[in-house]
Amino acid sequence: MRKIILALVGLLPLAGMAQSGYTISGKLSGLNVPAMAYLATVQGSAYKDKDSVEVKDGAFRFTGMVAEPEPALIAIRQSGGTPATQNDQLSFFLENTNISITGNDSIKNAIISGSVINKDKRELEASIMPLIQTISKLNHAFRGKPKDEAFKKASDSVSRLVAEIKDNQLKFVESHLNSFMGLYTFNINILDAHFDPATAAPLFHQFSPALQSSPLGKRTLEKIEIAKRRQTGIKATDFTQLDINGKPFKLSSLKGKYILVDFWASWCAPCRAENPNLLKAYQQMKGKNFEVVGVSLDQDQKSWEYAVKTDQLPWIHVCDLKGWKNEVAEMYGITAVPQNLLIDPEGVIIAKNLHGEDLITKLSALIK
Repeated sequence: MRKIILALVGLLPLAGMAQSGYTISGKLSGLNVPAMAYLATVQGSAYKDKDSVEVKDGAFRFTGMVAEPEPALIAIRQSGGTPATQNDQLSFFLENTNISITGNDSIKNAIISGSVINKDKRELEASIMPLIQTISKLNHAFRGKPKDEAFKKASDSVSRLVAEIKDNQLKFVESHLNSFMGLYTFNINILDAHFDPATAAPLFHQFSPALQSSPLGKRTLEKIEIAKRRQTGIKATDFTQLDINGKPFKLSSLKGKYILVDFWASWCAPCRAENPNLLKAYQQMKGKNFEVVGVSLDQDQKSWEYAVKTDQLPWIHVCDLKGWKNEVAEMYGITAVPQNLLIDPEGVIIAKNLHGEDLITKLSALIK
């Protein structure tokens, strides 16, 4: 019975996607000065301008259509306004339905109605925003402070709060398996840079069939399938990429050795900080059936070469200068660095994300 009800409810958010388009009706009753309203969609960390209209007597209206719900914002810019009023914006999800936005003289505190997705978004934010604000206060209070006992306690508190946020996000997903916002949260927050596809896949298949077959559902499933390529116990997917001297290098050419595939970049501070540890491990294992392959997510050849030379990294280095679009990184679903994969002589992934002394301990146990 529960599954039948959830399946029917799951059609509701998608019904908005099937209608002719969206209409956004805004009314800021206390805004009595000339102003413009700007609508933009959010793509990663960038904004894509979509539309703009004049605000008349505090009212504005946008119409259009989206292929699927997407993050967006509306910004209000007052003519001759102060810096405070010019930073007046509201984030929401744009979907093909009738959306109403009402407020006083500012949009950032306005209320959105008429959208199931934005209702669910507010529910999620209510559970995590207090935790995020506490983290922000702790970070501000201890920024630049000595790493004493008080600093350690604050750091531990931040770690617990981050874990609580992740737990709240998971609970939200599990209780919104028929909501676009549930699937979106699953894709963005639960399927993070280090998620386990073995536990993620069963949860994905609990979403309604309509959501699973949606564009976001298809991208989510693809994300899970790609992540399986970096699971331990799986044969590593072979690749060929140009090395630092411009010559093709093939991963399988090292078969018979233990290989650490290290994903990094010259601009990545944690990667550069980890390089001395990796160099120490490499020097200890040199000549003992072990090799490192550094896959750089750089876009600039000179920066890449300079980092290799400066950090004195003597192992194999490859890069296609496509940044986050590096073909090897995309093939393995790498969305954060540093990350690494340890491959055994048979080409099977046996460990991942080994850093510092953990890497040396693991290699010492394997390679006699």
